[in-house]
Amino acid sequence: MAITITESSAKHWALRFVGVATLAGIAIYFASGAAPSTLGKITEACTLAIAAIALNLLLGFNGQISLGHSAFAGLAAFTAGYSVNAWHWNPWLSLLISCAVCFAFGMLVGLPALRLKGSYLALVTLAVAFVWPTVARKFLNQTVKQSTLTGMKLKPPTWTGLANNRADRALFLFWLSIALLIVAYVVVRNIRKSRIGRSLVAVRDNETAAAVMGVNLPVTKTITFGISASLAGLAGWLTAAQLTTLDENSFTILTSIKYLLALILGGAATLAGPVVGAFVYYFVDDLLKTNAPHWDFLPGPLSNGPVASFLLGAVVIAFVFIAPTGFVGLIKSQTRRIAIVVPRPLRHSSVAEASVEESESP
Repeated sequence: MAITITESSAKHWALRFVGVATLAGIAIYFASGAAPSTLGKITEACTLAIAAIALNLLLGFNGQISLGHSAFAGLAAFTAGYSVNAWHWNPWLSLLISCAVCFAFGMLVGLPALRLKGSYLALVTLAVAFVWPTVARKFLNQTVKQSTLTGMKLKPPTWTGLANNRADRALFLFWLSIALLIVAYVVVRNIRKSRIGRSLVAVRDNETAAAVMGVNLPVTKTITFGISASLAGLAGWLTAAQLTTLDENSFTILTSIKYLLALILGGAATLAGPVVGAFVYYFVDDLLKTNAPHWDFLPGPLSNGPVASFLLGAVVIAFVFIAPTGFVGLIKSQTRRIAIVVPRPLRHSSVAEASVEESESP
């Protein structure tokens, strides 16, 4: 028989503490002895998780399909790289500016969502992703006058006690990526738990009913697009901090598909799904790319890359059939046999006060 745990109870908080402590212990373990290359891979996985969280806010909680999040990330990366190198801005100021620019651009791209939805909206955002490399190339040729844009070359602040060498820089980016991932997670979690979050879900489930209940559809849709784009910009800024150079191929339609696959693997419309899916996708992909060239049973041309992409696609397709709700959905279905977390019941006083207020309202 499954154990029933009330949400926000002492047992629930104890489980949360154990989970957070475990994750913190894993992070400290890697930070204390991992090679810079390993830290770099974890940083890239965290960056992918931030982008997947951004997409989850739009697709999972609001029901708006977007295949253009690579353009938002690319816009933030180019904004940060150019402002730091050409205008000598502080990198941390470029973070705020990049997210603000992506927010405005996201609201602009979100305007078609007022009239379109489903596959039609997906085509509009797909067009944005396709156009971005051309825009980036034009910018590089006409403004930068080079084929590439230099990254931010983010240095560890002096208060960290870290030097500006490869190992310390990798360690700093590792902790920075974890911090930004936590920020993105907390932002989306707070939105989801708020009245705005309930409006998002209402619009996703039934737009007509949501409008009847007083939800402002145009404002809800465009603001959600803007917030999602700014979070994708956070991932783009972090990418600019990692890469030495940026070009038009740094953010393509394949980047958007990678964001979407990470979300599907982890589980859309869940808070932890994008994070779990991003790490699973990244390290399965890295494992296949690393080991495929050493598989002797494969012909030479296949082992150099195509077979790794093919196997990754096969793994994703097979997993979608096995667990259509993603890793988090699969884990929840299994853990329900052991423990069930139920919502905290309303206090009688709160119910009575609500009834009185409702009866006294004109």
